[in-house]
Amino acid sequence: MHSSKPGAGASTAAASHPIGATPLRWHGDGLPGRSLRFTATVMAPMAAGLALHQNYWVGYALLTCILGFTLDTGGSARHRAVLFAVAGAVILAGATLGSGVAGHVWLTATALVVTAALYALVEAVHPSAAFAARFFCLATAIAALDVPFQPGDVGVVAVFAFYAWLVSVGWDVMTGLWRPSTAPTLAAILAHVRDTQQERLLFAGIVALAVALAFMTGRLLGLPHPHWAVFAVVIVLRDDTQFSRRMMIDLVLGTVLGAGAAVVYGGLVTSPAGLMAGLTLAALVRWPGQRVHGALGMAAMAAFIILLLQLVGTLMHVPMHAAGDRVADITLGCAFALAALMVNARLRRWFGWDEA
Repeated sequence: MHSSKPGAGASTAAASHPIGATPLRWHGDGLPGRSLRFTATVMAPMAAGLALHQNYWVGYALLTCILGFTLDTGGSARHRAVLFAVAGAVILAGATLGSGVAGHVWLTATALVVTAALYALVEAVHPSAAFAARFFCLATAIAALDVPFQPGDVGVVAVFAFYAWLVSVGWDVMTGLWRPSTAPTLAAILAHVRDTQQERLLFAGIVALAVALAFMTGRLLGLPHPHWAVFAVVIVLRDDTQFSRRMMIDLVLGTVLGAGAAVVYGGLVTSPAGLMAGLTLAALVRWPGQRVHGALGMAAMAAFIILLLQLVGTLMHVPMHAAGDRVADITLGCAFALAALMVNARLRRWFGWDEA
């Protein structure tokens, strides 16, 4: 791992990735536009689930919308259609893998290790590749441990991938400001993979081990959501050592802040409509919060997830204790990620890839 990179703390999506130019800025669609597009994209699954009095497929629809939003690098409508189709395919592939190992602890652990290793192999290639690999891992975990994936969910994923594409294209049509493509070239991606093959393989092995230990430790401790610990590992471990450390601090601090805010809000507002309003507010402040400080962006997402689970619990008349669970799992995952970071740094010095 590199000890530092210029601008590593600028944003989660753009930091520590050498391939692709800095995203182009265009007048009229800055932070407010991004926040509104994100909110319009991610709130649709919750609104549909609430209107149809169903919730089992909402998670997969939400994953599809968020991943589609993050993979949207602009460009022509046809180019974006491919990106959103890829987002849906990634969620379907992860959910299918998770369904295949559901109910088998060791198979589930193996699947999570493999998907985490895949993330580590592509993490430094481009933000889009890193996001896709993370969500592949998350979809696998959810299908294996939380919500069974059903055949009808294929149609749900397709519908919401199409919806997210409509939001992307519709926004640009409405504003008259077409976002240019910031996608990397295939040649640049292949060159980076070739030039960093040894480092990538070492990093993949260490990430895989950290994920396995985090998952099994979470199960031994009886944590209800051990996959959150797994996801924490793949969120914070990056090619940049210092950036990874900052991500750990931001994720733990943001989770505590977001959990606290969700507990207070959820204690005061318990109706489904009120919880939907809280979810909308969390989505709206996600990117402005990220701009102010990484921990605030993480806090918004933590509050969003906890309020979403409280909404599901309210609709199913099942009490949820997601706030405490979230903090415990994220902290556990970050602890193993920190250990992995230290081991990786030592091995890189031993191999002579970094200066002592």
